[in-house]
Amino acid sequence: MSSSTTAPRHHWRRLAGLVGVLSLFVATMTAGGAAQAAPGPAADSAGSPLADRLASAVTGADVYRHLAALQAIADASGGDRGYNRIGFTRSARYVSTQLRAAGYRVTEQTVPYTDFAIDTERLAVTGAGGGGLPVLMMRFTPSTSPGGIDAPLATPPAGRTGCDPADYTGVAVTGKIVVLARADCGYTRQQQVAAGLGARAVLLYYATPSPENIYRFIAFTPADFTIPTASVSQRDGERLARAASAGTVRAHLALQARSVPRTTVNLVAETTGGDPDDVVLVGAHLDSVTEGPGINDNGSTAATVLQVALELAGTQDAVPNKVRFVWWGAEELVNIGSEYYVANLSAAERQRIAAVLNGELIASPNYGRFVWDPGTGGSHVIANAFAAYFDTHALPYERTSPDSVGSDHLAFQAVGIPVGGIDGGSIGIKTPAQQALFGGRAGQLFDHCYHQPCDATATINRQALDANAPALAWVLGRLATDVTDVRAATTPGAPR
Repeated sequence: MSSSTTAPRHHWRRLAGLVGVLSLFVATMTAGGAAQAAPGPAADSAGSPLADRLASAVTGADVYRHLAALQAIADASGGDRGYNRIGFTRSARYVSTQLRAAGYRVTEQTVPYTDFAIDTERLAVTGAGGGGLPVLMMRFTPSTSPGGIDAPLATPPAGRTGCDPADYTGVAVTGKIVVLARADCGYTRQQQVAAGLGARAVLLYYATPSPENIYRFIAFTPADFTIPTASVSQRDGERLARAASAGTVRAHLALQARSVPRTTVNLVAETTGGDPDDVVLVGAHLDSVTEGPGINDNGSTAATVLQVALELAGTQDAVPNKVRFVWWGAEELVNIGSEYYVANLSAAERQRIAAVLNGELIASPNYGRFVWDPGTGGSHVIANAFAAYFDTHALPYERTSPDSVGSDHLAFQAVGIPVGGIDGGSIGIKTPAQQALFGGRAGQLFDHCYHQPCDATATINRQALDANAPALAWVLGRLATDVTDVRAATTPGAPR
């Protein structure tokens, strides 16, 4: 899943802008959120025979079998299923093989993109305990010289964020490597301020209740980054900042990377039957980050979509509306696959898509249950369908904006196509009210393994998977039967 940011390409799972989004999210939920919000107009709990059949047939146990296969692929592929790695290719082959065996015609849409191939990322510290530390280069930022940078560390005084030059009053920055906690102003601004004061590089860390985690960031506007920038864990970052304040530490930082043209693929399959002028598209990204296997993010939804397709295969010629299944490539590098797909749809093809369903991290270890709802239009109708299912099954949920999750539905939303979906939470912090609603642990991340090597089958919440997989299947079945209410609520003349 791509994290939200305020940059022009405004949704990405790469953690830009997440502090601000997280603060807003927690404040909203603490204030009452919209937990179990009233379904509102156009919602009803009546399903359809197809919706009910799919919900009964798509079980968490069946989905988990696909997750076990994706885990095995990651284990055999260096530990990940990254968009530019063999693990993604093998994941695509697994999905394609399953679909073809079930009777679908599968097409592979080739998607060109620019990758950032990292050759060297190394950090060694003298003082503060010394030794090498894990470091992740920020994508699309400058490299160091081949020999690296050797320099003292500096950090703003306690309580200062590095968002303004005045934050460094009394601190010598010129020629040093600056250590910073990711702040509300955004790491683009923090880097610009440090560079403007003469820093040679920046080391960032992201503060969460899981201080051992390390997150790879991305530069949305590479031209704004003029010095090498990388991330360390909160635990290491805080230790380095303390040592920098005491003036007792130096570091050797080597970061080498290059832009490389590559291609990825979107896998597409659709039912043989159904009205081609009322297409219901359900998708999920198939790639992981390069730092882990991505079993919850977003294998959990990709596997659910696969199981729905398999269950529908035997009656695909009889479905009222055409159903299109898509597994996106390179979502983890700013929704590459879905944006390309939408950009290459004709105006007529866009008009034929009545609704788009997506999901993210639907089996988070410390899960919440969030229904994406803009509060109006066809997307609101889809949200009400999810709400109706959860209400009928006495499953708690909260409504949140579709913009709260950076993922593939956003490309469709941007051109006026109704979208809907659910997520289980990622690096948001569960509030006490949410603990009372969903269980789990307040004060902890919804998914402490988000973008980490531990995002594996061992951390999948089976209870959440058992509840959420049938919900996605039910809403898909309902829309595959009838999209009249979604069409009626969609703004006439909206850009498609």
